[in-house]
Amino acid sequence: GANKLLENEAVGGALKAVTGWIGNLLGSNSAKAKLQQIEQNQNIEANVNDIKVLLVNALEDKQELQDQLKAKIEELQNIAKSQGVTIPTVSNVMHITGNDNMVAQHITAQGNVTMSR
Repeated sequence: GANKLLENEAVGGALKAVTGWIGNLLGSNSAKAKLQQIEQNQNIEANVNDIKVLLVNALEDKQELQDQLKAKIEELQNIAKSQGVTIPTVSNVMHITGNDNMVAQHITAQGNVTMSR
Protein backbone atom coordinates (compact mmCIF):
# COMPACT_ATOMS: atom_id res chain seq x y z
CA GLY A 1 0.00 0.00 0.00
CA ALA A 2 0.89 3.66 0.06
CA ASN A 3 2.49 3.46 3.50
CA LYS A 4 5.06 1.00 2.09
CA LEU A 5 5.96 3.57 -0.58
CA LEU A 6 6.26 6.26 2.09
CA GLU A 7 8.94 4.23 3.90
CA ASN A 8 11.42 5.24 1.19
CA GLU A 9 12.15 8.95 1.61
CA ALA A 10 12.58 9.74 -2.11
CA VAL A 11 9.57 7.71 -3.21
CA GLY A 12 7.48 9.03 -0.32
CA GLY A 13 8.30 12.60 -1.29
CA ALA A 14 7.29 11.96 -4.90
CA LEU A 15 4.09 10.21 -3.79
CA LYS A 16 3.19 13.13 -1.52
CA ALA A 17 3.81 15.50 -4.46
CA VAL A 18 1.30 13.53 -6.56
CA THR A 19 -1.33 13.32 -3.82
CA GLY A 20 -0.76 16.98 -2.94
CA TRP A 21 -1.25 18.01 -6.57
CA ILE A 22 -4.45 15.94 -6.77
CA GLY A 23 -5.66 17.40 -3.46
CA ASN A 24 -5.05 20.95 -4.68
CA LEU A 25 -6.79 20.21 -7.99
CA LEU A 26 -9.85 18.74 -6.30
CA GLY A 27 -9.78 21.40 -3.61
CA SER A 28 -12.30 20.01 -1.17
CA ASN A 29 -11.42 19.05 2.38
CA SER A 30 -13.27 15.79 1.78
CA ALA A 31 -11.02 14.86 -1.15
CA LYS A 32 -7.90 15.78 0.82
CA ALA A 33 -9.10 13.62 3.73
CA LYS A 34 -9.65 10.70 1.33
CA LEU A 35 -6.11 11.10 -0.04
CA GLN A 36 -4.73 11.14 3.49
CA GLN A 37 -6.67 7.97 4.31
CA ILE A 38 -5.24 6.33 1.18
CA GLU A 39 -1.73 7.20 2.38
CA GLN A 40 -2.59 5.58 5.72
CA ASN A 41 -4.12 2.46 4.08
CA GLN A 42 -7.63 3.23 5.35
CA ASN A 43 -10.71 2.41 3.28
CA ILE A 44 -8.46 2.05 0.24
CA GLU A 45 -10.89 0.73 -2.35
CA ALA A 46 -13.74 3.14 -1.53
CA ASN A 47 -11.41 6.16 -1.29
CA VAL A 48 -9.57 5.32 -4.52
CA ASN A 49 -12.88 4.90 -6.35
CA ASP A 50 -14.16 8.23 -4.97
CA ILE A 51 -10.98 10.06 -5.94
CA LYS A 52 -11.03 8.47 -9.39
CA VAL A 53 -14.57 9.76 -10.06
CA LEU A 54 -13.58 13.23 -8.87
CA LEU A 55 -10.46 13.17 -11.08
CA VAL A 56 -12.38 12.08 -14.16
CA ASN A 57 -14.69 15.06 -13.70
CA ALA A 58 -11.89 17.52 -12.86
CA LEU A 59 -9.68 16.46 -15.78
CA GLU A 60 -12.36 16.14 -18.45
CA ASP A 61 -11.43 18.22 -21.52
CA LYS A 62 -8.43 19.73 -19.68
CA GLN A 63 -5.40 18.42 -21.57
CA GLU A 64 -2.90 20.64 -19.74
CA LEU A 65 -3.98 19.28 -16.35
CA GLN A 66 -3.97 15.72 -17.71
CA ASP A 67 -0.40 16.25 -18.94
CA GLN A 68 0.66 17.67 -15.56
CA LEU A 69 -0.73 14.66 -13.71
CA LYS A 70 0.86 12.27 -16.19
CA ALA A 71 4.25 13.97 -15.68
CA LYS A 72 3.94 13.74 -11.89
CA ILE A 73 3.04 10.05 -12.06
CA GLU A 74 5.94 9.36 -14.46
CA GLU A 75 8.29 11.17 -12.08
CA LEU A 76 7.02 9.02 -9.20
CA GLN A 77 7.53 5.86 -11.28
CA ASN A 78 11.07 6.92 -12.27
CA ILE A 79 12.06 7.73 -8.70
CA ALA A 80 10.61 4.44 -7.47
CA LYS A 81 12.50 2.53 -10.17
CA SER A 82 15.76 4.30 -9.32
CA GLN A 83 15.23 3.38 -5.64
CA GLY A 84 14.39 -0.25 -6.44
CA VAL A 85 10.84 0.19 -5.15
CA THR A 86 8.05 -1.58 -7.00
CA ILE A 87 4.77 0.25 -7.46
CA PRO A 88 1.87 -2.14 -7.98
CA THR A 89 0.25 -1.54 -11.34
CA VAL A 90 -2.81 -2.73 -13.20
CA SER A 91 -3.00 -2.98 -16.97
CA ASN A 92 -6.15 -3.27 -18.99
CA VAL A 93 -7.53 -2.15 -22.32
CA MET A 94 -10.85 -0.51 -23.04
CA HIS A 95 -12.17 0.29 -26.50
CA ILE A 96 -14.74 3.08 -26.67
CA THR A 97 -16.64 4.19 -29.76
CA GLY A 98 -19.14 6.99 -30.19
CA ASN A 99 -19.40 10.52 -28.88
CA ASP A 100 -19.67 12.00 -25.39
CA ASN A 101 -18.37 8.93 -23.60
CA MET A 102 -17.02 9.24 -20.09
CA VAL A 103 -15.69 6.04 -18.55
CA ALA A 104 -13.74 5.13 -15.42
CA GLN A 105 -12.38 1.63 -15.11
CA HIS A 106 -10.81 -0.10 -12.15
CA ILE A 107 -9.70 -3.63 -11.44
CA THR A 108 -9.68 -4.45 -7.74
CA ALA A 109 -7.14 -6.59 -5.99
CA GLN A 110 -9.67 -9.40 -6.17
CA GLY A 111 -9.80 -9.13 -9.97
CA ASN A 112 -13.22 -7.46 -10.12
CA VAL A 113 -13.77 -5.01 -12.96
CA THR A 114 -16.03 -2.01 -12.54
CA MET A 115 -16.98 0.49 -15.21
CA SER A 116 -19.18 3.54 -15.05
CA ARG A 117 -20.52 6.13 -17.41
